[in-house]
Amino acid sequence: MSDTPDMIGKYKIQGQIAQGGMGAIYKSMHPELKRPVIIKKLTIRGNNVAKERFLKEAKILLEMQSPYIVHLFDYFTEGGYRYIVEEFVEGLSLDKLIKKQGSLSPQVAMLIMQDSLYGLRFAHKKNVVHRDIKPGNLLISRRGEIKLTDFGIASDDSDDRTTKDGVVLGTPSYMPPEQFKNSSGVDQRADIYALGVMLYEMVAGQKPYTAETQEEMYEKARRGKFVDPRKINKNIPPEICKLIKKMMAPKAKRRFKSVEPIIKIVKKYLKYYDTHAIRVELAKMVISPRQLKEAEYKKKRNVWKDFFVALVLCGAAAAGAWYLWTEGWVHRTILRSIYTPVNMTIKLPQTSAPASHISARALFFTNGTEIKEVEGSARVFVEGAADKKGLTAERPASKLKAYHIKPVFLKPGMYRAKVAVGSYVWWENFEVTREEKSIDINFSANESRPIKLIVSARDGKNGMDLSDRAKCQILYNGRWVALEEVPREKFNSAAVWKFKVSLDGYEDELFSLLIDWYQDTVMIRAELFLKK
Repeated sequence: MSDTPDMIGKYKIQGQIAQGGMGAIYKSMHPELKRPVIIKKLTIRGNNVAKERFLKEAKILLEMQSPYIVHLFDYFTEGGYRYIVEEFVEGLSLDKLIKKQGSLSPQVAMLIMQDSLYGLRFAHKKNVVHRDIKPGNLLISRRGEIKLTDFGIASDDSDDRTTKDGVVLGTPSYMPPEQFKNSSGVDQRADIYALGVMLYEMVAGQKPYTAETQEEMYEKARRGKFVDPRKINKNIPPEICKLIKKMMAPKAKRRFKSVEPIIKIVKKYLKYYDTHAIRVELAKMVISPRQLKEAEYKKKRNVWKDFFVALVLCGAAAAGAWYLWTEGWVHRTILRSIYTPVNMTIKLPQTSAPASHISARALFFTNGTEIKEVEGSARVFVEGAADKKGLTAERPASKLKAYHIKPVFLKPGMYRAKVAVGSYVWWENFEVTREEKSIDINFSANESRPIKLIVSARDGKNGMDLSDRAKCQILYNGRWVALEEVPREKFNSAAVWKFKVSLDGYEDELFSLLIDWYQDTVMIRAELFLKK
């Protein structure tokens, strides 16, 4: 290194950090802010492009007020030389960390990616494309802070006179194919490609492509055929491999258009881990003078998922408990010493309609000085008889059909039951003891009812009322007779009756009706049409 000056401007020099063909870097302390800084000196003379790029870097950094990008403190000229004063990041560059560790865990790599993406997002929103994203331009502090640096060849939306068409700028290993052809025309997708290469290198411990020449590197980048990182390290999650593949797509149009969707993917991955613990581990690796074995990062429990699972389990338990309660299992077992099951079966004549069309319900009341309905005792009858276990039992075929209720559980004592079936109401009082009780009610005595017939007729074309002239006959004992000729005790429900409505000059209208046992009124309106 060349001789180190004692002072540069107002800055007292503490030592020289690096020396290159175009400049030197010194360490100092900001005299007013009392913060460590680095001073970049442009040593090359007579190169106007280099001077313009140096000034442009300072102008770009002046706009980069982000915790994920190194901070600019000053820009000045002295003795014919130009200087940039930047924030000093005490730690390591990412390339040195990778070299020391060999490779990084997916968790640490994704944390570094997250902060790098935050820095790039800020730059891209200012229409700045870095064009030289690589591990060497990413600084990691001793506290695990990650900052993007070196905007020396960055482009913005100003008139760029420093990069001519066809000029190649950047680091070949991290450049997308389009940057090899024309560095002045690349956009933020070039930075996304370079980040993909950097992610590959962090998790795999090696670059995706190696080449002896720039032309060879271009060809490999153009073909886009690199070794799957999982073949190098099987512990790399598939989602990271998928992310790398899309970020490193050879054609820019197949990459992410911005860093926003990448940030979402990275944050989704990291949300299952304690990022503070990962950052602490990263800081330890930076501070350690030798390779440090990383700790294992356990996934965080998903609080909302645990809550949802607990909610589902509680709901299932509650539903199960409710089912056992309503189905009587609790009363039959745990509370059997307190409650007695009461079963009830009714027998009704067969009907042509489904059982659900007949309203049949049972209510239970206490039978004492005060008659009160037993809470929760209302029951609906369903088809089938009930055995002593409350289960449906088969019965021989007959003209009667059995219906039962779910058992009612009552404490020993005196009760009344009200059974309502269609227009019928049945009351019965009974006693409940410790023994299971069954109540059978037979409605067979009411299996038929006298029928009341109401007939009307009208002209099917003009709607004229024909009721006074039309006559209605009933098929009885094989012949059509007037209603008056049928004995009243014979004209009952629970039978099929045929009716004929007729009028001279009109076609007869026939009706064949099955009248159920509980039906007692038949209304017929016949539309008659003239004979042809």
